[in-house]
Amino acid sequence: MRLFLTETHILIVEAIAGLSVVAAIAATIHVLLKRGENRTALGWLGLFWLGYPLIGSLIYLLVGVNVIRRDKRASGEAILSKRRRRKPVRPRIELDDEPPRRLEPPMPTLRKMGDHILGNTLFCGDDVELLVNGTQVYPSMLAAIDSAKKSVALSSYIFKDDVCGRRFADALENASRRGVDVRVLIDALGSTHGGRSVYRLLRRRGLNVRRFMPSLGLPFFRFANLRNHRKLLLVDGKVGFTGGMNIDVAFWPEIRPDGVMPKEDIHFRLRGPVLADLLAAFEQDWQFMTGEDFDADVWSISGWDEGTMFARGIPDGPDSDKRLTRNFILAALATAERSVRIVTPYFLPPADIMSALEIAVMRGVRVELLVPSPTNSPIVEWASQDFLRKAQEFGCRIWADGRPFNHSKLMIVDSRWALIGSSNWDPRSLRLNFEFNLECHSETLAKTLEAYWDHEIRSSSLWNCPATGERPVWKELRNGFARLFTPLL
Repeated sequence: MRLFLTETHILIVEAIAGLSVVAAIAATIHVLLKRGENRTALGWLGLFWLGYPLIGSLIYLLVGVNVIRRDKRASGEAILSKRRRRKPVRPRIELDDEPPRRLEPPMPTLRKMGDHILGNTLFCGDDVELLVNGTQVYPSMLAAIDSAKKSVALSSYIFKDDVCGRRFADALENASRRGVDVRVLIDALGSTHGGRSVYRLLRRRGLNVRRFMPSLGLPFFRFANLRNHRKLLLVDGKVGFTGGMNIDVAFWPEIRPDGVMPKEDIHFRLRGPVLADLLAAFEQDWQFMTGEDFDADVWSISGWDEGTMFARGIPDGPDSDKRLTRNFILAALATAERSVRIVTPYFLPPADIMSALEIAVMRGVRVELLVPSPTNSPIVEWASQDFLRKAQEFGCRIWADGRPFNHSKLMIVDSRWALIGSSNWDPRSLRLNFEFNLECHSETLAKTLEAYWDHEIRSSSLWNCPATGERPVWKELRNGFARLFTPLL
């Protein structure tokens, strides 16, 4: 059978070939200028030139280019400048009195490193309260919304249209009817995980709600891999909530329907000047999507609290050249003297963090990890096996929580410092997602978190992974294949 090509066909083939070469060249230039790791850069270059140049370039555009510049008009409106994004500021704090005297936090070296990483000031005067599971978290959040007089800002990665989500919808609608300025931001992709999003319900009730970066259509299609994973609630500039908990009835045992898999998590109630960091993060995200301004008389922070804790927000995301959360983890591991305790649902840390963990163990620091067993994602569990095995081999003590899936994120250092918030120990949180975390210098909070740790450990068992060669070959192949997807998990 002969294949006859007309001149038109030949021109089309030549055009596609030329486009492929141009795309591969453009992608190569971007990789050489932007990629920080040689192995990653070589992988992309191999895909461009040894595989399929045009397809490889498109894949790179979708999942390899992770930097959003917030000084572009992503939704047709003006948004914040790159400089402001890189150096978070604390806006519009109404001070009734002079700020508290500058006390020295319990880990001064880590404070200095944090000053350098973020470029702002660590104040005393905050109060950070641990809340465990929906039993404590959701009633507190709903009560705060019910008490709102001026403003409510709510941001959530997942906001389900279930019995829990509808209670929040009721509270938000009631606040809006009272004249409160209510603004709700939910991630367009994350809000569809495991059930129906509450977005349409909130729209029907007349609430000011936006989806963060819809994954379909221009100009957002190339940002489909970059999600807003933050969980923030700020009410009247007086009380705030942040942590790792989404709005999902699975976390609320008292009203959880039969058949819904239970989950566990922790969240935090905040007061004090640290609330300005929550406002700055939410305002940046809101203006990024809408271009709308915030009324300074409505959206302001009430002032200094009587708290004695040092806390500072870490708004991280792919629009920053710096990996802020990763740098705080590395700084904490470098300054730890006695102990490091880590709780994370997904353990897929980059090579530099794995090395820092190993060095901490070599210095005599007791490093312990608590991970769920199993996780809620088989591919993540398979990919994490080698990371956990390596951590165990160089001396980390690993605990497996076999109870309902524990979604908590927590790091405690020397019983004096804690990192809390929305970030997991995986590439998606440390490189791809918009996240919000807090560094907290407080022995009181650290001891409270260690009591939570001890409670979890009593229901866990030591994790033990078979050594290399002890597992069936098919499991090794399965885990190795899953590990290839680590940059996207």
